[in-house]
Amino acid sequence: MIDLRYHIASIVAVFLALALGILIGSTIVGDNLIVEQQKKMIDRLEEQFYEIQENEEVLTADNQRQSKIISNYENYSQTLLPPLVNGQLQGMQIGVVISGDNDLPAGMINALASAGANIVSKTVVLSGLSLHDKDVRSRVKEFYGLEENATPDIMRQYIARSVATVIQNHGDPAVIEFLQNNNLVKFSGANQTPLAGVIILGGANDYSFYFVNSFDTALIDELNANKMKVYGVEQYQAVYSYMDQYGQKEITTIDNIELSLGQISLVFAMAGEPGNYGMKSTAKKLMPTLPVESVWGQQQ
Repeated sequence: MIDLRYHIASIVAVFLALALGILIGSTIVGDNLIVEQQKKMIDRLEEQFYEIQENEEVLTADNQRQSKIISNYENYSQTLLPPLVNGQLQGMQIGVVISGDNDLPAGMINALASAGANIVSKTVVLSGLSLHDKDVRSRVKEFYGLEENATPDIMRQYIARSVATVIQNHGDPAVIEFLQNNNLVKFSGANQTPLAGVIILGGANDYSFYFVNSFDTALIDELNANKMKVYGVEQYQAVYSYMDQYGQKEITTIDNIELSLGQISLVFAMAGEPGNYGMKSTAKKLMPTLPVESVWGQQQ
């Protein structure tokens, strides 16, 4: 659509230039041949203009039709989701880390609840993790005993390890207080509850929140080292995707968590079918294989 509009604007500009040329040519040069050629060129450009305009209208109508179909399919899938995932994660205690700049999709929360899982802790990465503030950088270096030339990436790795420790019920209250008071990370919920798994919501729309190569990877490494099951998810529309880095850590990934397909994939991945699911090039499969009894109802 953007290319079509640009092309139309270009043709309009050519129209104006040629019209000006005709005016100048007819009043100054007086050459009928030149004027006639310019008129023919305008006629051809005018035909192209109307043809492009007609094509744009057709494409717009088709896009609207496709969007409506997709919306209807999503509504249909959301209707099927609760009975499909019912009880699949019964009693499972889950921690969530929001690493990117997106909120938890409501559909994801509802899908986990329908499956019987409980989100018992929530950890949110804050804007201060960019470490643009010189005073904050100094305090982080002092707190972790780092050298003066320590880079922000190194500092974020230390912070990530602290976060992993906190959400696994091994955190020092002083660490929690330091991270929160310096606008680095916010903790909520019961970090004293043993977790069956940790969901990391990544993907960023603002590059100032893109910490995947330092914070996220260090967090995953620490969780993996402690045998914690990790699930990396993001929204399909995320401008800066984390899926490639997540996939290299050999954890389960879902790249369309705002959609019902992604939510179903997360539930069944957590129920015992790990993998890389979704619609981006990093996905190896659209979604897990659904058990027959989940589709047709419990077999007798």
